[in-house]
Amino acid sequence: MKAMLVEFENPALLARGLEELSRAGISGVDTYTPMPVEESAPRSPLPLCMFVAGVLGFAGAFALMSYADVRAYPLDIGGRPEWAWPTFVPIAFELGVLCAMVAGFIGYFIICRMPRLYDPVDECTAIGRASRDGWFIHVRAQEPGAILSARRVLEPLQPTSVQEYAE
Repeated sequence: MKAMLVEFENPALLARGLEELSRAGISGVDTYTPMPVEESAPRSPLPLCMFVAGVLGFAGAFALMSYADVRAYPLDIGGRPEWAWPTFVPIAFELGVLCAMVAGFIGYFIICRMPRLYDPVDECTAIGRASRDGWFIHVRAQEPGAILSARRVLEPLQPTSVQEYAE
């Protein structure tokens, strides 16, 4: 499998390159930049997953405490009602927050594809500038000829450097 790392001079050229690649139907494209590029940032599903996990954690804890208090082990303490739900809210809220945080922690690792200790793109000499002043598009070949067509699409934008390598 082949891949290509293309460096651009500024974020505007990188955004144009991403537009051209998407218009050409080339998939398997990543960016390596020192700061986020707003045009290429897809919306993350992580906040919704955290919200759903928090609501499910709250509902599950509340249901478990309600079942234990009303059905499994009912207690008559000082005229307290059989279902004293206000006492369940603080613990259920804390468990909901805990579930949301665990979902966020695990989801972050999944979305960022971590812990991936090695990627062949790390062998490229120019990738070290990605965290300082480099604006890179990384194209992985999904089908034969994708690298060649990506090169044809990006050449009119006059990239600073183009590096092909085998994965």
